[in-house]
Amino acid sequence: MIVLCRHGATEGNERGVFLSRSDPPLSAAGRIQCEGVRDALRDVVLDRCVVSPARRAQESRSIIAPRVPYRIEEALREIDFGEWEGRTLSWLEVHDPRGVAERARDPVNFRPRGGESFADVAERVTPLVEELRGNATPTLVIAHRGSLGVIERLLRGQRLASRDVRPLEPGEFRAVRLS
Repeated sequence: MIVLCRHGATEGNERGVFLSRSDPPLSAAGRIQCEGVRDALRDVVLDRCVVSPARRAQESRSIIAPRVPYRIEEALREIDFGEWEGRTLSWLEVHDPRGVAERARDPVNFRPRGGESFADVAERVTPLVEELRGNATPTLVIAHRGSLGVIERLLRGQRLASRDVRPLEPGEFRAVRLS
């Protein structure tokens, strides 16, 4: 079993900004979300944790699973939003409507200037997904909305464009059972 968990909220998440390279800490609400995840997973046996190097993910891990052995996994960093970093969707709709339209038309391959596409993220996380599939150890994965969405689709054998996977909100988790 793999438990995919999005880090708790930051002030940027609460404002709806695109965050990738920015490394803000958890907000007070984010810490409370992580305490809720910890309580919800209290009876779940987890043998290991892999976690994004981002501060918000590291802080989330220290609250959710402080006693679970872990390793920092660079591949779990969030999709790089390039020039969209720190912007809101409403700002982008005014200042980069062409980019917003391109992203809606082809969300898998769209790459904001200076950033990554979801296809790029899939290439980056595929070795980790193969490791997770090949190891029956119950694992907690703490990362980000975009990277976790790609990982879940790959674990479930779905196309990257599949809409069958609902994005995880801050402080939310989902178990994926491998067959």
